[in-house]
Amino acid sequence: MTPSVRSRLWASATSFALGFAAGNYGVLMIARPDQWAWIAVSVVLMLTGAAGVLFADTTRAVSFWAILGVELFAVFTLVPMLWTFTVATTPSGVTPRTLMPQDVTWAAFDGALSSDTLRSAAGTSLLVALLATIVSMLLAVPAAYALVQLPMRGRRIVYGFVVATLLMPVLALSGPYAAQLIDLGAYGSRLALVVPTLVVTLPLAVWLSVTVMRDVSWGLLDAVRADGASRSQTLRQFAVPRLGPGVVTVTLLVFVAACNDFAIGAGLAPDRPSLPLPATLLVASGQVDGSSAVAAAGLLWLLLPLALLLVLPRRINHLLGRSYR
Repeated sequence: MTPSVRSRLWASATSFALGFAAGNYGVLMIARPDQWAWIAVSVVLMLTGAAGVLFADTTRAVSFWAILGVELFAVFTLVPMLWTFTVATTPSGVTPRTLMPQDVTWAAFDGALSSDTLRSAAGTSLLVALLATIVSMLLAVPAAYALVQLPMRGRRIVYGFVVATLLMPVLALSGPYAAQLIDLGAYGSRLALVVPTLVVTLPLAVWLSVTVMRDVSWGLLDAVRADGASRSQTLRQFAVPRLGPGVVTVTLLVFVAACNDFAIGAGLAPDRPSLPLPATLLVASGQVDGSSAVAAAGLLWLLLPLALLLVLPRRINHLLGRSYR
């Protein structure tokens, strides 16, 4: 649907006003070199506003609200990342005073890689995420197949519960989980985090697997079976080429989500040996060598989801951009 002229003009005015305010604040209140960042953001927003006025009365399907949203999302994402990089590259004993990095040093990255605390926490995160992902995918794939293919009553209600579980505050369950782990004598164990992590990974895996199953041409499976294909032939001719890429993408997304969950680790890991890395960076920063090492470890951990986004951008966008009908 082509956006209305009024909608484009409102988006243009909002973008221009935000850019004008950011530019004036940057010029009057911010010192160099950070002042250039404010001016750059101001120029981009004001140019977006001007372009919105020029394209307001055209038939092109361009939403300037969407463009403004992407720009603001980029600002609120890149600025914290830039500050984290500045903290990570600031020399030891120096407090960063500007957003832009000054006197860059890479010692904090070496410290993060050589820190026993951070390496142990990273190992915990990877182990827990791997086990939780394997269990989740073994359960999610047949569950998604049943929700999409089998003529069962109430499948929309079941799917609604899956989506509701995704929105559930996991940290609120840490108290009951902790009580159960204490009773079982497993409180503080690395492997004890696997079952609570399923609260995050299993509904996510089902939700994404449903999208994969909905996009499959199931008539091809019927044709393969009608030709008398064996199980191995059905696997090679249908399951691997049609389901394999989507299932692999879902598995990687679930694994990354499990690696980056901090709520379960912060609530159920009482000491340093059992803390996963996100929880360590959140609540145990005083146990490592300064804030620079924590910031450096956070940036290194960010490479995992960044690599996934760079390798599979279209499949990820397809999975996350679809809804269940």
